[in-house]
This record gives sequence, C-alpha cells and structure tokens, in this order.
Amino acid sequence: MGLALTPQMLENWATARSIARQLPLPVQDRGGLRVDTGSADERCRYVFLEADRAFEAAALAITAPYVFLKACTAPVEVLAIVPPRWTLQSVAWVMLQDPPCDDPAPRLPAGYMLGVTMADGVASATVVNSAGRLAARGYGCASGGVYCYDRIRTEAAHARRGLGRAIMHALGRAQPDPGACRMLTATDDGRALYETLGWRVVAPYTTIGIPGD
Repeated sequence: MGLALTPQMLENWATARSIARQLPLPVQDRGGLRVDTGSADERCRYVFLEADRAFEAAALAITAPYVFLKACTAPVEVLAIVPPRWTLQSVAWVMLQDPPCDDPAPRLPAGYMLGVTMADGVASATVVNSAGRLAARGYGCASGGVYCYDRIRTEAAHARRGLGRAIMHALGRAQPDPGACRMLTATDDGRALYETLGWRVVAPYTTIGIPGD
C-alpha cells in the first residue's frame, strides 16, 4: 500500500514548493495552509487536505477574486459544499513515490545535454539541444521528510524523446535525503509518465477560484 497522505506531508510539500518558487512560506490560516503568491492573477491560495468544515467555512467567508482554494479531494465533493461564486479551475493528482526507485540513468537522444545546478536548496535540472535551447526542465526541493518535484516540463517540440524521464532521474539523484518521500502534483499527461516511473496517485488535487472582473 505504501504511505498515505497526511497533514504534515502536505505542509512539508507546500513549504518545499514555496521555496522552489521563491514564494512566501505557507502559514496556518482558516484551517488550511495559506500561501501569499501575490501575482496579478492570484493573490493567495489556501491548501487543504480535505474538503472539510474548515474548507467550507473558508469558501463561505471569502468573496474576493484571485483567491484560490485547493483540496486533496474529488471536484464533485468540493463543488457540493461551496457557494456558486466559486468555479472549478483545474483537477490534478497528488502522487507519491515510495520507496524511491534507483533505476540507471536514461540515455539522452543524440544532440541533447543534461545539466543540474543547486542554489539555496533547490535543484534545477535542464536539458538543452545542440543549439543551446531549452528542451526540458524541472525543480526539486526538500522540506521535512518530503522531497517535492516541481514544474516538470518538456517543450512540445521535444516531446516523446525521454527527456522528462531524464529530468526526473536527475532530480532524484540530487535529493539530499535518500529516505525522504517523493511528492508532486501531476496533470493527466504527467500522471501517465510518472506511473511508469513507480509513482502512484494518492488523491485528486482540486482547485476552485472566484473569477475576476
């Protein structure tokens, strides 16, 4: 069965993600975790383990746009308890890999080069082509007993060449604590790749928001 998602794991993941993105660290607020992202299209986000009473209370109290609520719960359960001003923004998947795999490094196709750098506790893995143009990228960061994989992306022109797999392996090699649980959120396409690498879904990850003017 492996590990199940816990409040502490979620907080460690949110902390690592904030560090990786140079955002303010999450704080406890309204029964969830608030991250003050402060961008033009997202003032802040609240992350909850469940769509529970605290989640429902937050949805009732918050009326401002550009605030997002996220819960590790199916969208039908989230939308059933919130006012109609909240709309579904996205559904992703929380995934864990335990124990971490130690597969050999995948071989890159000819003409691609992989590099890994570390700065302020954040690993950055990149693949570039022979012209030096970015083909794939990803980040990794640890907090507590969780190692967060973040923003794993392969450019469309370089898809289906194993570059994402190489990025994942490189980030795993950069993990400071080999015993830490690996955690990420994935789109449907990302989920398909990660499942081939030994990751498993532990929960949906539903985001709702209030549209702006």
